[in-house]
Amino acid sequence: MKKSITLRTFIICLIFASAKSLGLNAQNGEKSNAPKSPFSDFDKDKVLQPFLAVETWATYSMGEKKGETKYEDRGDISIRRLRFGASGSPYSWLNYHFQMNVDRLGQDPYASTKGSYGGVSIWDAYLTAKLLKNSDLLHLHAGYYWAAISREFNTSCWSQATFDRTRANWFMRRFITGRGNGCESGFGFGGLKNYNNFGFSYRIGTFEPAAYSSSKYASRLYTGHVLFSFGDPEQTKYKFRLPGNQWRKRNGVTLGFGGSSQSDGQLSEDLYFDSSSAFGTDLLINLGGLHIDGEYYKFKRSASGLEDFEGTQWHIKASYNFIAGNKYLEPVIAYDKYEGEGEQALYNYIGDDKTLDIGINWYMNKDKVKLALHYVVQDGSVSAKVGDYLGLAFQIRL
Repeated sequence: MKKSITLRTFIICLIFASAKSLGLNAQNGEKSNAPKSPFSDFDKDKVLQPFLAVETWATYSMGEKKGETKYEDRGDISIRRLRFGASGSPYSWLNYHFQMNVDRLGQDPYASTKGSYGGVSIWDAYLTAKLLKNSDLLHLHAGYYWAAISREFNTSCWSQATFDRTRANWFMRRFITGRGNGCESGFGFGGLKNYNNFGFSYRIGTFEPAAYSSSKYASRLYTGHVLFSFGDPEQTKYKFRLPGNQWRKRNGVTLGFGGSSQSDGQLSEDLYFDSSSAFGTDLLINLGGLHIDGEYYKFKRSASGLEDFEGTQWHIKASYNFIAGNKYLEPVIAYDKYEGEGEQALYNYIGDDKTLDIGINWYMNKDKVKLALHYVVQDGSVSAKVGDYLGLAFQIRL
């Protein structure tokens, strides 16, 4: 309880101390005996901005099986993603984001598409406070959000060139947080600074993974991701999530380094780990319409008396934006792979999982309205689904 009170008090004090500094009048020549209140610039038009986003899939699965049982090839129509919520910025220095999800609604359990319907749940809910009035170098994040350490981890699903987010990164997100979406409750800081042909950004955080906590263990998860940009900046204004498609406007390279660490935690009633960590690097190349990104991350977990678990996940993607009228056509090819070895009690996924994705995307209003046609090849010993499928996706964001 004392830890919780101390942490909450720290965050509240930090917000209000920064808010006070934001309210100080810095205009030359203007006289004032009292500082301007940080709550004086309330904007009622930005308090509540509801949104709705839907991605519908039509797929045809081929060669799916379980063990020696082969499934009939089949078509399936499902709602891959249904997200709704609200965001707002009632003050110039404060904004929030809240999102619910109803994913994989109507998905055929015998289709080759991975995952399953999990009902209605909160996807994320967090606030961001800009702590420096005239700089993007320091922001506070607090709430339920991404414990992100890599580019794929922290890029929105709506901005992906591939048919779906890479499965390899899913294994890492679940390893770190115990959740497939990689979200947990916590707080952290982030910011960016751009110079002439160079810039950097960072995101650091500390979280409380419910999947690994118990009455005996309460160690926090610590995460960090630092990015260095060369050439045109990847972001001109700081946001926690990374942009996806640059729409032919950037010529630059971004190199990132990320990692996470948790000293101990509980995996089951009588099994505890002594350390759990992940680290790696990621790369983004934008040359006009050409987009190449990839990452390579390793993760490890140890427990007394057991063999260590070690995992690796990586991917490479390449796409190109062609202008067709006032719209964009984007052919894409991507490959991702996960490998896990060691003690299965420390992480259940021992074996490999690999995916090849070839397709084309048609952006009718950038990523607000998108039509995608892809062929996905799947394989691996740890995969729940190994059949191939042809997929047609329609995405709309309101």
